[in-house]
Amino acid sequence: MVDKNTTSLCEHCYRHIPARVIEKDNKILMEKTCPSCGEAEYVIENNARFYKSLEHTYPGFHIPSSIMIEVTDRCNLNCPHCYHEPEAKIVDKPIDTIINQLKSWPKNTEIILAGAEPTVRKDLSNLVVSIKKYQKETNQHGLIMLLTNGVNFHKKEYVKELKDAGVDGIMLGLNHYSYQGQKIHDKQIKGIENCAEVGLFVYYVGYTLEDLNHLPEVLEEIQHIGKNILDDRTHFRIRAGSDIGRSPEEPRWYLSDHVHKVRQICRLKQYKWEKIAGDDNIYHYMVNINGLTHRLIQWSDPKTIDLEELITPPWCDFVPGKPITNFLHQVMLRDAAVNNNMELHDTCPKRYWFRPS
Repeated sequence: MVDKNTTSLCEHCYRHIPARVIEKDNKILMEKTCPSCGEAEYVIENNARFYKSLEHTYPGFHIPSSIMIEVTDRCNLNCPHCYHEPEAKIVDKPIDTIINQLKSWPKNTEIILAGAEPTVRKDLSNLVVSIKKYQKETNQHGLIMLLTNGVNFHKKEYVKELKDAGVDGIMLGLNHYSYQGQKIHDKQIKGIENCAEVGLFVYYVGYTLEDLNHLPEVLEEIQHIGKNILDDRTHFRIRAGSDIGRSPEEPRWYLSDHVHKVRQICRLKQYKWEKIAGDDNIYHYMVNINGLTHRLIQWSDPKTIDLEELITPPWCDFVPGKPITNFLHQVMLRDAAVNNNMELHDTCPKRYWFRPS
């Protein structure tokens, strides 16, 4: 039987509160009590057998392997699921401010430049050059990655400019072609092709689903990208929605549903399926499909977050005045404090803070 203690958030006031995860009626439930808002109970996984089959492994436990920095609040798209809620009128952080922010981080870590959308900065190449200069002056060797929607990568000369400036790789977020329209989607696919042609490493291509019926076409497109454009160093991510940020009408389901549906489609398409090692917990499930690595993802929301399951990189400091913690935890706090101007009444327990090795 599952019965463990953890820490969660109050979905109303965002306090960090003790929680208990238990098995009941073949489901995994979370019980918690906020001193201000009262008791709550939620299903965090509707298949207890699946939950217990997970190894709950954390290969990146508090290892300073990657940090993520928001370098702009602006974006060239308007995605309904965006946790950031971009604001086009906000002035970008000066390069010197970002370099000073890096100085407070541990050395020799991978640096992920994120946004909203980092490529809307006209000085992005200069920013990358400045970071490389800072790394050289401080004898550091961490990679510089971009988390991007890839729209601006349809210009091959721009991809080459970023590579020459010192970008080591990209993490690219896609959707089904109907999400932003075929024209935008074609630019993103062209951007992937350009990365392959100029030799800019694509670490992953990730999809966020607007409609669960899009899964078959998404899996087909992944096969095309993986077999015809990119090499086997790239992995692919598929994420369903969660109640963070805008998130209107996003599909919400459990990780077991996600895995079952993808596996069902693979059977119909006669794709080879092989479970593989990696992050293996209630939010991530690693599988090899026809030789391509897939990470199936189901984010929690403030109702169901289990901080014992969120102790891996990337590490972020999205919320001023709060400690550095896991990305998803930071996304939730950011949604409350930055997007919705809520007061945060407490600080995350130290167990879940980033701790340099």
